[in-house]
Amino acid sequence: MVAPAGTTIPTADPAYWQDPYPILARFRERGRTARNDAGDLCVLRWDDAEWAIKGQDFINEGIERLEARGFRPGDPLHTWRSHALGVMEGPDHVRIRKLVTGALSKRSIEPLRPVIRAHAHRLLDRLLDAHPPGQPIDALKGYAYPLPRLVMMDFLQVSADEVRGAESPLVDARIPDCFGPRVTQAMRDTANRAIASVMAHVAGLYDARRKHPRDDFLTRLLQAEDAGGKLSHAELITLFSTVFGSGGTTGGAIASGILELARHPNAVAMLRDDPARWKQGACEEVLRLRPGIVELPQKAAHPVDAFGHHFNTGDTIAIPFGAPNRDPARWDNPQTFDITRDPKVFSLTFGLGAHFCIGQAMARYTIEEALAAWVERLQAFQLAGEARWAPFVMENRLQALAIQRL
Repeated sequence: MVAPAGTTIPTADPAYWQDPYPILARFRERGRTARNDAGDLCVLRWDDAEWAIKGQDFINEGIERLEARGFRPGDPLHTWRSHALGVMEGPDHVRIRKLVTGALSKRSIEPLRPVIRAHAHRLLDRLLDAHPPGQPIDALKGYAYPLPRLVMMDFLQVSADEVRGAESPLVDARIPDCFGPRVTQAMRDTANRAIASVMAHVAGLYDARRKHPRDDFLTRLLQAEDAGGKLSHAELITLFSTVFGSGGTTGGAIASGILELARHPNAVAMLRDDPARWKQGACEEVLRLRPGIVELPQKAAHPVDAFGHHFNTGDTIAIPFGAPNRDPARWDNPQTFDITRDPKVFSLTFGLGAHFCIGQAMARYTIEEALAAWVERLQAFQLAGEARWAPFVMENRLQALAIQRL
């Protein structure tokens, strides 16, 4: 797609969402910032985006993003989001991050690698048994999305029944899209009903752990304590549902990886021949090229001049990750999928600084092992139809990914 001659990034155009990156590149070449057609000021270059995320002049936008989409105090999604790490700053953010990090660290992530591989191969056993060569495979439902769910269940030590009550209401809710550019009343109603159901279910799980403690994540959150006191009831509910719900974003990244591998047989051969050497590079390229979250909204913490603009306290910016993550000032040939890049040259996909994603290690390991297992088991494969991306979203999501074994 060729970038338009207009002056705004065309996020209202459904076609933009199929391949926004050449358009973002054209605007990045023109200047440090650009407006999208919703009026948001977008920061496009790596140095500016890194500075904004790591520094103290800009902070996460907070609950204002959700309120701008029509959610109000008292709405279940507003209540849930108000207690999320992503909207907190200062002492509360430090307190909760310390507590949840301590609860997560009780079980090291590294020993999960064989668990991830075992789940991946069991899913592939079922897929390949049910789909002989020549028959298309639904890589989304059959592999990319169920794998992170199974891994998270093992890590958090929750049962399928416990998970089902936290997941089922969310199937059609698309909570991340409620932060996106096009939110309807129907979306608000569906999201509020879903979150209310999830909050009630998770509250019941905590009640069960209070009566019958276990050596698991839920119990450790209940027991987490420091000088600032325990987590509140609302914080407990939001934390568990957020940590578990992050598997959807990981699943989207796995799907993106399978799509890129289907388009790059040379990368498939390299990854299959030496997975220990190339799986990290494959993962990092997927995260760089198609980040799970479309953009990071931020606001000025105080009056500041930046990117050629003056900001008053509370003025907002958006960082569309697809622009700085493909900045040629940081990467050579940044539009190219290249698993040989140095994986230590990180992208912005998991954030930086105080809000660096606490679940990034698990997500990375799951993506790495998922892609390595896929190319090990499918000796030859190709796309079986057009891959389409959902428009107007905050979480990059393929609508379909059919793969044909050869």
